[in-house]
This record gives sequence, C-alpha cells and structure tokens, in this order.
Amino acid sequence: MEFILNNKRYSIINHELYINYLMVDSYFRDNHSKYDYDISFDFITPILEKDKVEFDDILEGTAVLEELIEKEEINFIANGVSIDEHVNGNFRITYQDLEFVNVKVGEAIPLLIALNSLLTYRPIVTLAQIKEELDYFLEKFRSYENDDGM
Repeated sequence: MEFILNNKRYSIINHELYINYLMVDSYFRDNHSKYDYDISFDFITPILEKDKVEFDDILEGTAVLEELIEKEEINFIANGVSIDEHVNGNFRITYQDLEFVNVKVGEAIPLLIALNSLLTYRPIVTLAQIKEELDYFLEKFRSYENDDGM
C-alpha cells in the first residue's frame, strides 16, 4: 500500500499494515493502555479466535483489510496529520497541537493507527489525554523493543 503525506510517498506491505493493526488492537483490547477505551477492530477478531495462527490467516485478514481500505471504511491516517523526516531517519508526527518526535520507522504506523483510533473515539477524548496516551503507547512499544527476548 502506498500513501502520500506532505508531498512525500510512503509505502508499507499490506500484511505488515495488518500486523500493525493487530498490535494496536491488542494494546487496547488487552488493557495495556493508560486509560480504559473500548477500541478494537472487528476485522481482527477472527484471527484472535484461532488456537494456532498460520501465515495464511494473516494473509486472509490482510485481504479483508485491503477491502475495507478500498471501500474507504477504514483509514489509519487522520486528516490533518503531518509527518516530517528527521536527518537521523526518524519521524516527527504532528496533529494540531500534538507532536511526537524521534518516532522510529517501526513505530510510525502503529502510532498513526492509535492516533486515528483515539481521534474518532466516542465519547470524545481531549488532545491532552490523547498526547498522554500516545506517549504511554510509545513508551510501552519501546519497552518491548528493549526486552531481552528481542
């Protein structure tokens, strides 16, 4: 999948996008978030119900995600989001007064998915709470990166 932000073309392999949705879904569904939100993605549920996940299951879920994107029923980039690339290759992601700096390549898509999920959440979440939640999200995400198992 390709998308353009700030006149710059980005791309992500579709099944990687699906896996990013799976990670964000798990973050909210399994109560890893700082606050309690009822955020989940219905197209993820079938894979969660399996005892054993095969790569074909991921490809199946990816096909569903592709269809949702094609029908414009799902979008992981909120209107008004800006992405700028730092000299070091990391990103600065901004939305109105929110700013996230030194976001690594592997963190950017999950952060965008989480941001869009919180922006569209009802009842409305304040920008201050979104900032707090997404800072916590990045902290949790980075803590997995630094685990001995990785």
